Amino acid sequence: MPRIMFGAKGQVYYRRYTRFFGSDGDAAPALSHYALCQYADWEERISAWQSPVLDDRSLPAWYKSALFNELYFLADGGTIWLEVPEDSLPEELAGSMCQLRPILTEYGRFGYLEGQEYRMYNTYDVHFYASFALIMLWPKLELSLQYDMALATLREDLTWRRYLMSGVMAPVKRRNVIPHDIGDPDDEPWLRVNAYVIHDTADWKDLNLKFVLQVYRDYYLTGDQGFLRDMWPVCLAVMESEMKFDKDQDGLIENGGYADQTYDAWVTTGPSAYCGGLWLAAVAMMVQMAAICGTQDIQDKFSSILSRGQQAYERLLWNGRYYNYDCSSQPQSCSIMSDQCAGQWFLRASGLGEGDTEVFPTPHVVRALQTIFEFNVQAFAGGAMGAVNGMQPHGVPDRSSVQSDEVWVGVVYGLAATMIQEGLTWEGFQTAEGCYRTVWERLGLAFQTPEAYCQQRVFRSLAYMRPLSIWSMQLALQQQQQQHKKASRPKAEQGTGLSTGFKLGPKEVMANPSPE
Repeated sequence: MPRIMFGAKGQVYYRRYTRFFGSDGDAAPALSHYALCQYADWEERISAWQSPVLDDRSLPAWYKSALFNELYFLADGGTIWLEVPEDSLPEELAGSMCQLRPILTEYGRFGYLEGQEYRMYNTYDVHFYASFALIMLWPKLELSLQYDMALATLREDLTWRRYLMSGVMAPVKRRNVIPHDIGDPDDEPWLRVNAYVIHDTADWKDLNLKFVLQVYRDYYLTGDQGFLRDMWPVCLAVMESEMKFDKDQDGLIENGGYADQTYDAWVTTGPSAYCGGLWLAAVAMMVQMAAICGTQDIQDKFSSILSRGQQAYERLLWNGRYYNYDCSSQPQSCSIMSDQCAGQWFLRASGLGEGDTEVFPTPHVVRALQTIFEFNVQAFAGGAMGAVNGMQPHGVPDRSSVQSDEVWVGVVYGLAATMIQEGLTWEGFQTAEGCYRTVWERLGLAFQTPEAYCQQRVFRSLAYMRPLSIWSMQLALQQQQQQHKKASRPKAEQGTGLSTGFKLGPKEVMANPSPE
């Protein structure tokens, strides 16, 4: 089945393997012959990739299972990998990105569903979490996906439609804002984006920020400066679009009084821990990118925003133990959100967030994580089900929305990675273990990890993208090992580069432990 047509039947695509085996639909014998000749070598390579983790006695068995088995979704998530015809890339957009055409034509176009029940390709607010698996294992596919997202950002679709939650009429896609998704397989993905019709996501507060955060993270882990320079104008455009959400000009964006982010049924009002944290992290990365791209005026502009925004964030949200959920007058504004440190998570994954590049005071980050562990993890379901999204400060789950008292598996794995980054390694593993045991053992949902579950064995959206974030735990562990090695080297040796063993530099810390 080398040819693909989506539901709208507007365009014919060819699968990636046709470049090697032809597109006539008669390749089964050749594919089978090739596999039978190669499988022993493939098994050896798989073993070489997995053995450093599987043979590490310091890692618990459940983690080894979760790390490799959650990857099922990259193949089983309605996944498509397509050839990109040379003439399908728009000249006016592709011309400004030097590597766009080479990356897409060489590595193809990659798409996977948000979930087997949520029929949208490359849902970006969720890919933010899942993307660690791609950038660490198949980095060129992650860069390809990012180029596709950049192309979609610069386009617009001014067809008006009604959005379900508000009833408001608005365009399908505005220019210079990140789309929610790349389209519906029952329509014509890539050509028509934003299949999601619950909210007008042009007004969401997290999507633009998540693009900036992923661009810098991807640059840091690949060292690909050409990619960064290609993405820089797009980052500038989406951050300019984001600026309008800082209505009082204090350097911190405000949420709009509805569910305007990935928690799309959990209302957020005014400055918030989640979106405010993502904003500050993105602004900090804009400062770094401006320095790399040699634009001093832009660097100064974002440095000023960062300084004012940090002060506002601490003043408005920090309460001594954690960052408040938001600044509304509702009781749930002081809920403890498990995902409040998402900005710090990406900063640390990208070699920032401490020392000279500290954004959130380290004592506050550690205290917040300890509070989340105490309340959202240990005080929820006996500490055996991971971290509930929202917990009230008196130890009762936040039931103000249908999502605040859920556990989101992918969020928990990201939280666990953040704990590891901040030295709370035991707490991180305890937190993540609750999710694994609940999903893979107690609920019996192996190879169909849901987006969410509740304490009463209710679950939602089987086979979901977000839990691929477990690879951020692996990245955190590897970066921790790097730091320990660096700290334990004799001072005379440090910084000389005179190392006899195979060594990963800060930009090459990848999850694939084999040199290949």
